[in-house]
Amino acid sequence: MISIVIPALNEEKYIGRLLDSIAQQDFDEGIEIVVADAGSTDATKKIIESHKRNFFKVLIVKGGMPAVGRNNGAKASLGDPIFFIDADLIIPERDFLKKAVDYFRKKNLDIAATYLRPDSEWWVDKLLSHLYNIFLQIIKFFRPSGSMCIAASRELFNKTGGYPEDVVMAEDHDFVNAASKIGRYGIIPYAPIFSMRRFNKEGRPRVLYKYLLSSLHLIFFGPIKKSIFKYEFGNFDEKHHNERSKTAL
Repeated sequence: MISIVIPALNEEKYIGRLLDSIAQQDFDEGIEIVVADAGSTDATKKIIESHKRNFFKVLIVKGGMPAVGRNNGAKASLGDPIFFIDADLIIPERDFLKKAVDYFRKKNLDIAATYLRPDSEWWVDKLLSHLYNIFLQIIKFFRPSGSMCIAASRELFNKTGGYPEDVVMAEDHDFVNAASKIGRYGIIPYAPIFSMRRFNKEGRPRVLYKYLLSSLHLIFFGPIKKSIFKYEFGNFDEKHHNERSKTAL
């Protein structure tokens, strides 16, 4: 059995898409879903409950900021490896999990990132995603990173103590980097689809500036323990979904 941990806050517009895409996977093992809910006031919990019949096991645990939620979710889970997946992602191909888990195990990985691709038809978004994937390949030689979809062995998660809860942003990159120092890191060569909602809400130049600033901080100064800009969690709605999106499950 594998575990999928999803931090969530008011994700009624997105989490159903993710759960539907996971339920359609051709996968021989059991799939345990653990959602760490940070106090949603919309229909997030109801949507999760409606998907219980589709999985071996579904849990809702207390969440918080993403690092807290991921840690709480992992501690409540039993599968191995553990996939930490953002609530606004979609798992595209039906054999994604099978290929990703096979790759993780055959390469004897302990911690892994995946490539990403945008839920968008716009060439600019595809280019940005492509550049991120190249960035992962380059930075792995001196500061392994990963975000949105990360796989970790249970043994390694326990050894690291999980995600750093004193880090206010880019905690996923810090977790991957710390884990890579005591376990084998790799990049799973398959890509889930991520929502462009943050880019649509704030604008591409602003989001790119924030990502660049945080990346430089991580490389030259280390973990971000004090906010260097506003970074929202769970404050999106349907209007921020990309109207050009054309995702096929």
